[in-house]
Amino acid sequence: MLAFLLGAVASALAPTVWLLVAGRLAQGLGAGFVSAQVLGIIQDTARGTARVRALGAYSAVGALAAIVGPLLGGILLEAFPPTVGWRCVLLTPVPFAALAVWRGLRALPRARPARLSAGLDLPGIALLGAVVVAITLPVIDPGMPLPLVVTTLGAVGVLVAALIGWERRYARRGRLPLFAPALLRSGGFVAGNVVALLWFGSLLALSTVIAVFFLQAQQLPAFLIAAGLVPSALARLVSSRASGAIFARFGSTAITAGLAIEVVCLIALVLATLAVDSEALFATVMVIQVAMGFAGGLVEPALRAVTLGFAPSDLHGVAASFLQLTQRLSATFFVALATGIVLGAGAGAGAGAKPTPGSLRIATLVCAAAVLMALAVAWWSSQRRRVSVGAPLPAGAATVLPGVSPTPAGTRAPGDTDGMTAAQSLWTIERVSWTDPRAVALREAMDDEIGPRYAEVFASFDEETAAALAKDFAVDPATIVEVVLVRDDTGEAVGHAALRALSGELEVKRVFVHRDARGRGASCVLMAALEELALARGAARLILQTGDRQPEAIALYERIGYVPVEVFEPYVRFAGSRCFAKELLA
Repeated sequence: MLAFLLGAVASALAPTVWLLVAGRLAQGLGAGFVSAQVLGIIQDTARGTARVRALGAYSAVGALAAIVGPLLGGILLEAFPPTVGWRCVLLTPVPFAALAVWRGLRALPRARPARLSAGLDLPGIALLGAVVVAITLPVIDPGMPLPLVVTTLGAVGVLVAALIGWERRYARRGRLPLFAPALLRSGGFVAGNVVALLWFGSLLALSTVIAVFFLQAQQLPAFLIAAGLVPSALARLVSSRASGAIFARFGSTAITAGLAIEVVCLIALVLATLAVDSEALFATVMVIQVAMGFAGGLVEPALRAVTLGFAPSDLHGVAASFLQLTQRLSATFFVALATGIVLGAGAGAGAGAKPTPGSLRIATLVCAAAVLMALAVAWWSSQRRRVSVGAPLPAGAATVLPGVSPTPAGTRAPGDTDGMTAAQSLWTIERVSWTDPRAVALREAMDDEIGPRYAEVFASFDEETAAALAKDFAVDPATIVEVVLVRDDTGEAVGHAALRALSGELEVKRVFVHRDARGRGASCVLMAALEELALARGAARLILQTGDRQPEAIALYERIGYVPVEVFEPYVRFAGSRCFAKELLA
């Protein structure tokens, strides 16, 4: 924040353009550090429903800034001469940054790691920066000679190859590269970043070219343009605040729905540039922007929550930084591309180029194509996860540690054909304590994924009911009699389950498999291990409770022989409870 604050002051007071650029560079560095760490802190300090609400508040504050910033900037540009007004605009962040520094000193977490787990991959950062600069040059200068364009694109290829080679070498040294392998191996994390890359940059570019068009083509006052965008920012603020409840009800469908709305809005904007006369165009665009603001509030918190949810707990800050890097690089490219189009395809040439409705239409079509691709990736990713969870499980083999053997065939319920065997992998079961760090991490990951589904339900309860339900669902570690983890063929713990003593019976608790390991039978192996351990303890049956917003869990339990039973204590107070039992045959 201090770097950002000092950069703002230096930019506003700069006597030359190069010192202005240097000040903005300092601001960018500060902003990059701040935004990534804010998301990392949210990841570390908020879980489940609370995390989605925090990310919704984060987006809502961004929407509020989109109201205050342009309005304040428009007022200053109207109130002061042009030679002074732009400097005043650059000073507007200073009081907010100073307040943030003061609040940060008082409120931010003080805990520090015992040692640094990751250094700065400076060569990787430098190579990536060079790639972005090289690929953006032809976009910034549409008049670049063809031989120079070809040479520049060739340089991009060389830089990309050098970046890949360096990252692999850096990882082989045991260091954490800019493109962390643990993150890149997660299909969900990569898909989320691709969506962010296409969506964030194109929408920021659209707002930029709209402002440029109405400022230069129609000569509208800056304050009027800023005021016209207020309803859009308000719509985004409202939907961001409601995003927690929406995400809890519909999950990642909120992302695809928001993107689909934006595609429709962009098409409507293209049609408006063809059908609406210049006098009414501004009002038409502002109305369309309201719908886009609402859709953006649906997409942003949910996209962050889903994408960062795929990151391991020890890489929260790194994952947040990577997502921010994706968004900033996309903003750099798309803003340059769209601005180049709206000016380069407009009337006139060079510095005197004037945007036209036709050039605005072309720039909007480019943004629409990017958002449409983001929608396709989001839809494909959600379908892929759904197929992975619901796919039938072919037969395989399970390997277990001493003390637990595979569940014998005689313990399976009739019709449960190969329901308790692993598919496509060799799984290993390990008995651990409730406090084992790997078990704790997997339970936290389960809370992060399942909690948001019930956010809307629990938010509707009064404080007394919510407190009673929290007590009902609390797990006393003293009642836990067994905890098992399932490890993959690399030795990594990817699944968790436990047995709890409850009113004279054994209850299955906290069954969870990490999303990257699903669809290969790990959950069935976990359940088989619990049944074997329950039999060893003399149990005649197992009972369990799940919720009505976990259809994949219900499908699993029914597939492996569990049958519905009356809701039992302590879950009767929660209307969404679904309880099951399975008789164990010795």
